[in-house]
Amino acid sequence: MKSMSSRNNSSLSPSRWKDPHLQKCRRRRLLKPKSNNSLRKFVEVICKSLGRTRRFAAGTEAGFAIYLIIKKLDTGVPLASHIEAVKEGEEPVSFGPNAFLVDNGDGWKVETVTEVEFVF
Repeated sequence: MKSMSSRNNSSLSPSRWKDPHLQKCRRRRLLKPKSNNSLRKFVEVICKSLGRTRRFAAGTEAGFAIYLIIKKLDTGVPLASHIEAVKEGEEPVSFGPNAFLVDNGDGWKVETVTEVEFVF
């Protein structure tokens, strides 16, 4: 009768590492092409009030991005209230103040929402 430790050690043996099925799985994961978006280290935010695009490091908190955008605005320009990712035909994704900015992929644009847009 084998002890528990010998059973656990056999699953970690070098012969297990050479299993063709496992090697095939590892190769698929390693050779899987990455999209261009995954290589980008920044997120572009379209600022409607400024009429410009601002870049922020991926992972920047949305509240901090809004703070920096508002600092650049002139008096009388509609203030940005929050940030959303939008894509035609899709429901917008709103970023809360503590949410991290991320690039949502093809067709999605990350942009500010101004207070004027909320007036009916």
